[in-house]
Amino acid sequence: MTEISSEDIGEILAALSALAFAAFGLLDATKVFRGGIARVGLGVLRSALTPFAPVLDAAAGKDRWWQIVSANWINGVAKVTQKAATVALVKLGLHPGTAASLAAATHVDAKVLQSAAESLAQGVELSEQQMNVLGRMNAVLETLLDAAYEEAEQRFRSWSRLAAGVIAIGVSALINALMNLAPWPIALLVGVLAVPVAPVAKDLTSALSAAARAIKAGKIV
Repeated sequence: MTEISSEDIGEILAALSALAFAAFGLLDATKVFRGGIARVGLGVLRSALTPFAPVLDAAAGKDRWWQIVSANWINGVAKVTQKAATVALVKLGLHPGTAASLAAATHVDAKVLQSAAESLAQGVELSEQQMNVLGRMNAVLETLLDAAYEEAEQRFRSWSRLAAGVIAIGVSALINALMNLAPWPIALLVGVLAVPVAPVAKDLTSALSAAARAIKAGKIV
């Protein structure tokens, strides 16, 4: 039976990492096709933001807000920045005409929110009651958007890993077909293992290489 050294394991992990990197690179290239894989998760955001559509339309124009939200998502803008931009658009769209829809979306008192919107529009100092309802509105808005962006990101990560796994299996099978390196089951197993191993492969490879060097140097008995 052939013995596998720590150096061999390091090379195997490095190869798996390289395969996973190639798979994710090919997956990222699908963005040229109207966003490709990056569009995963947009449905969650659209559904979560639909109740705020009248306010968002008032802030950025009819459906223009969706172009902003989707562009930020597809381009991979930091999640915190994306959420902050969306919250800012909602607040910009608050005025007496949109207060009722925003109150319904955030479950606050519609009359008080409308009076607060009128006071803001007129530059009048807000009452304590108005400030309280605005504070509650902001808290609910932040919570809803946090949940929406988290769910969208989780869905994107899950589908990305699945798609990358499929691509890795395909690349592994193609390389094996061209070079006849191993039996088909082994080639497919390599593709299956590549994606989940990739996040830790670099650290494991470094640790194994250091261990191998230490053994050769006689530092470990």
